[in-house]
Amino acid sequence: MKVSPSILATRLTRLGEVLEKLKSPPVDYIHLDIMDAHFVPPLTFGEQLAEAVRSETEIPLDVHLMVESPEKEVPKYLPLEPEILTFHYEASGAPIRLAEKIRHAGVKAGLALKPSTPIQVVEDLYPYFDLFLIMTVEPGYYGQSLLSNSWARLKQFGDIRQRMAEFSDQRCLLQVDGGVSDKNIGRLAEAGVDIVVAGAFVFQGGDPNLQVEILKENAKLTLS
Repeated sequence: MKVSPSILATRLTRLGEVLEKLKSPPVDYIHLDIMDAHFVPPLTFGEQLAEAVRSETEIPLDVHLMVESPEKEVPKYLPLEPEILTFHYEASGAPIRLAEKIRHAGVKAGLALKPSTPIQVVEDLYPYFDLFLIMTVEPGYYGQSLLSNSWARLKQFGDIRQRMAEFSDQRCLLQVDGGVSDKNIGRLAEAGVDIVVAGAFVFQGGDPNLQVEILKENAKLTLS
């Protein structure tokens, strides 16, 4: 399992210091939550801060666009060459076309689903994406508890991924975002999650690298 710490949970006034502390390994990605105050209530930051993060670290970027018009925003982040660029199913009128644009730039295309969006939409879109992000909280704020309906939704995704394997060699990654901790990381690993986004647990528990290692070790113990 890979871990993508969300810098939204840090004190942005000390972001440079935080980025200097993060090491790879154990950190796999740096998660950037881009919020526009329309698709979700908060306004966080945009491409300028993302560019500053890119200039301060070699750790791959994992960009999550929680914005109303992803078609307009995606081109702003492609020059940063993130590893993953994810937008929301609920915000896009043409998700396949947008995924093709992202992939054409050599970036993994991710599609995020809110907790109320039926998992079944994944089935028709599966061949066009590299990753699906299942939100395990309502997007917008860090520090929330993982929603109880998440486990059934992760099982549904796993069933779809297994069916898709019968028709294609492609295996889309499964990422979750919201309420991740050492208490539930084992169950997430059992559910087939490939990448977890973790904010509060990583950045509010002391050394962020150690917190990431705790998550990975607990996941490994569960699967061993």
